[in-house]
Amino acid sequence: MSVYIGRCNSYEDSEGIVRKGMESLGGISRYARKGQCVLLKPNLLKGAPPEKAVTTHPDFIRAVVNILEDEGAEVMIADSPGGPGSKKMLHSFYRKSGWLEVEKETGATLCYDLSETRVSLPNGRVLKSVPVLSVTQEVDVIFSLPKLKTHGLTVFTGAVKNMYGVVPGLTKAAFHGKYRGIERFSDVILDIHDAVPPSLSIMDGILGMEGAGPANGKPVELGLVLVSPDAYELDIAACLSCGIPLNRVTTIRAAGHGDKKIDYTELTPDEIDCSIEHPKGGSTPWWLPDSLGGVMSNFYLKRPSLDHQACTKCGRCAVMCPEDAINIGKKGPKMSWWNCIRCYCCVEVCPEDALSSR
Repeated sequence: MSVYIGRCNSYEDSEGIVRKGMESLGGISRYARKGQCVLLKPNLLKGAPPEKAVTTHPDFIRAVVNILEDEGAEVMIADSPGGPGSKKMLHSFYRKSGWLEVEKETGATLCYDLSETRVSLPNGRVLKSVPVLSVTQEVDVIFSLPKLKTHGLTVFTGAVKNMYGVVPGLTKAAFHGKYRGIERFSDVILDIHDAVPPSLSIMDGILGMEGAGPANGKPVELGLVLVSPDAYELDIAACLSCGIPLNRVTTIRAAGHGDKKIDYTELTPDEIDCSIEHPKGGSTPWWLPDSLGGVMSNFYLKRPSLDHQACTKCGRCAVMCPEDAINIGKKGPKMSWWNCIRCYCCVEVCPEDALSSR
């Protein structure tokens, strides 16, 4: 496999850079052809303005749609944000993230179908089957459009973890509760990626996120576009380009690909002069056995903090919490120190950014 790393300082130029990346990897027709239905799976963590770098930028999605439509493919865009899903919620998130404009200005269709289908995983690391959005099983091809961001739990969230979004909202939280150890949870992420593998991953690293990602970090201009048919290799390339140690990224560590030799078709990570702030990550130190993860996370990681003025007491955090560690009182969410497993699901779904893992 190979990875393309290109420089792109403006979303207006992203279509040309993505085309160049695809051409360097054998051309678009190698991954999608005329008449096929292609599902774009961007990152829709929650409804957030593009300038916050929480979601895949709408102009980046539009660029990929244009390329596919020029090839004669039919395009659908879908993701499953955290929390209880509904068409109303999806429409709100699409609007806030600027994705409605993509549908208006192209022939692409935004998906509102939240029905699920179970996919068998006889050789899964942890899971033997997994529920996924039905649309993933109804299309011909899947392209992953991850956002280059840091992550409080897994240190980095990229192409591999982006496919975690095909799991229906509340099931994501349930996995956090059931598989508490960071290594075991990372195996779950790998299983889900392997259950619904994208044919091509195209990473939006033009405006990335550093610090307390994936929701409360700081937008950072990186000017990067990465393309690869191998999501694992793409994540390694992104981390090396941004100065994130591979042994700290739990999904890369769990996959055992940290020493993988990669062929680069344009720039190499050594030619990228950027370094981003990344969190410690993990529910426990990397050297601690997973069996102690649930208990020791209470001592190694702080529980989410609350901005009382920003909180609207909507209750989404309590619904999303896999351990029922949150109760909504008169002053907002009240969290149990002992029951909280520091998965930060509540932080990710808070619509007002009132919760933080900082």
